[in-house]
Amino acid sequence: MTVYIEDVLLENFLVTYLILTIVYMLVGQSQSKIRHILASVLGGAVALLYPLINISSVLLTLLKCAIGYIICLCAYKGTQKRQFLFYVLFLFTTAIYGGINLMISFAVFGSFDSGKLPTIAIVFVLMVVTYLLKQCQKTLYKKKNILNFVYDVVIKNDDKVVKARAYLDTGNVLVDPSANKPVALMGYKVFEKLCKNYCAINLITQNTNGLKNGHYIKVKTATGEDNILVFLVDSIEIKNSKQKICIKNPMFALSKVKITGLDCDVILNANYLSEVKNV
Repeated sequence: MTVYIEDVLLENFLVTYLILTIVYMLVGQSQSKIRHILASVLGGAVALLYPLINISSVLLTLLKCAIGYIICLCAYKGTQKRQFLFYVLFLFTTAIYGGINLMISFAVFGSFDSGKLPTIAIVFVLMVVTYLLKQCQKTLYKKKNILNFVYDVVIKNDDKVVKARAYLDTGNVLVDPSANKPVALMGYKVFEKLCKNYCAINLITQNTNGLKNGHYIKVKTATGEDNILVFLVDSIEIKNSKQKICIKNPMFALSKVKITGLDCDVILNANYLSEVKNV
């Protein structure tokens, strides 16, 4: 009997801990480890009482919901609205985990009796699910942050107008030493549309005729130093759905490597950050 009690305590402690981990992640706000552990201990302890309570299944469900609310109050400190949101997410996540247990039990034993599953199997599966959900959350959060720095741009040069997507890269701090201007990067696809009169042979011979203030500068790369072509264009408009800004005579460099990721053909300079942060 002692072993059984210890198993129930351990299983429900770990399950409650994992559920709270996901709920903290969903609300985007963590609490102290002490609150997390105390709430998990409470969740494990009350599980021992359920088999001893002789009431209808409806009342038992209501009792579990009430105890779940107490667990959430112990786990999370915030406004009443935030606490209620935390509680709703706790119930939702608990239901998902319960469904996973039933699904595994049916797949293994052909029945929905999750009591047949060993504790270690349940905990292992829940740990895997928790890990996968956390990785998805990190990926989505990272993508959201990246998208905050993606803009639609319109580059104008003489009679050419090219629309593209641009990424504001805080790591791009390239400056043309002769003009003392920040340098953005553009891929060859945009360059070809913008400078149709500049033939490919000029790139091979490093002939800058036909480009405004066209010249080469040395930059440090992972393998040493390299010369890159820089030049001026008439303007670039950086915009989103709300507003736009226009930068006159910006300087660009032709990227020798293909710009990949988020379907962007232009990499804006970090010095543009102060100008576009309100765009």
